[in-house]
Amino acid sequence: MRYPWWVVLGAFFLLAVAMRWGSFFISVIDHDESTYIVIADELLRGEAYLRDVIDTKPIGIFWIYAALIKLTGGSIFLLRLAAAAFVALGAFLLSVTTFRATHRPLSGYVAGVVYILMCSVYKFYGVSPNTEIFFNVFTIAAVAAAVATSRKQWLVAGLLLGTGFVIKPFVAAEALAVGLYLVWYYRREPARIIGRGMVLVGGFLLPVAAVVAYFYHLDLLDALWFYSVKVNGAYPIELPWYLRLKFMGDYLLRYAPIVLLGVGAQVLGKADERHREWTAYLLLQFLLVSVVVMLTGKRFGHYQVQLHPIVALYVGAWVGYTWEHVLRRRWVPVVVAVVSLGLGVVHFFYYQKKADEPRVIAAYLAPRLAPGETFFTLNGFQITYHLLDRPVPTPYVHSSLLFFEHHARAFRIDEAAEAQRIIDDPSVRYLVGRINDPETNTSLTETLMPHFHPAGDITHDLRVWERNQ
Repeated sequence: MRYPWWVVLGAFFLLAVAMRWGSFFISVIDHDESTYIVIADELLRGEAYLRDVIDTKPIGIFWIYAALIKLTGGSIFLLRLAAAAFVALGAFLLSVTTFRATHRPLSGYVAGVVYILMCSVYKFYGVSPNTEIFFNVFTIAAVAAAVATSRKQWLVAGLLLGTGFVIKPFVAAEALAVGLYLVWYYRREPARIIGRGMVLVGGFLLPVAAVVAYFYHLDLLDALWFYSVKVNGAYPIELPWYLRLKFMGDYLLRYAPIVLLGVGAQVLGKADERHREWTAYLLLQFLLVSVVVMLTGKRFGHYQVQLHPIVALYVGAWVGYTWEHVLRRRWVPVVVAVVSLGLGVVHFFYYQKKADEPRVIAAYLAPRLAPGETFFTLNGFQITYHLLDRPVPTPYVHSSLLFFEHHARAFRIDEAAEAQRIIDDPSVRYLVGRINDPETNTSLTETLMPHFHPAGDITHDLRVWERNQ
């Protein structure tokens, strides 16, 4: 049975919230999310990205968070709820994509449930809101618009892929997959390959051109090139090929029950031409995304969230086709509901046990900071700026940029100059950091400390230094 779209979307939203609500309360799951929020705060204050606040990620994710902060008032709980809504939207679009590809509504519902589950189990594989759960929405919609339907919408697909690209350039993998599909689809019509290809590429370039025009208007094209291209190439990680393959193997093992469910359904099922072609396309996209993820040499779990939609599409298509008679039994929705609520409870108790240090710091500083005053955090805790609604006294929001040597070198950061910037800013009243943190033993800290004195310990591990009078 095919349900109305709003029922499906609402059900997926409730499912995403049920699985993820236990992670909504703690201020930090992963520091990348904190960076998005704090840089978005700075943009809302009128600061310019790549001039007043600096990171290597495209501006798209910061615009998204700026919009979410406007909508939610900046509440961490509501921002996590909004991230769950993006996961639910991705699941809904997967159900639409799978239905278009297989003509089986049940397969679509399976794909959506699988995606929400994959995004809601592991801390660094989707529970922590990262760029992937946002740009996945655009790449899924692009596949629905161009690949999974007989009514090809190449311009729409290009615009969606280009929008995803300005959130994170890894979307180039999906763009290439869709482009190669276009070539295969019109393989007997060369003129259409050229014409439709130009439409796809043109649509892709429009959002990219808009971002370039934005930085041109701000006279920041050189900064855009430096931070987007040169910095990312300045510290390559030479990871042996077998460790890159191990990284992918870890992903497949982590989600082995789900992957094997799809493989088993494919082995037992009788494939028609539609399923064979759809599976071949998904394999192509999986391989291209895997290559892009492995090329960096960085084994960050959140990179592989980009693979979640492909696995969900594959499992949904085959499980819904082969085991439809099982999925229609009344106990299946009950099992899904129980597992979802149970996962949410597990997250709640897991994060309840963790110390929420940024909130402790915020509670300590709130009564001590006068209007117009701010602070500087040593190697971490950047979400505290958001909790206290205070500006960051340095362009480098993500603390690792200032305290990790390879980052400082890649960004060409003059640590002495950054220290002097903080010293010369009379609004910076406090420094906050760990009492014993060897990673803060840098020239920046050495320059700062003579101008501040210990003002008290927040906990046995956290100390505050106050500016000398």
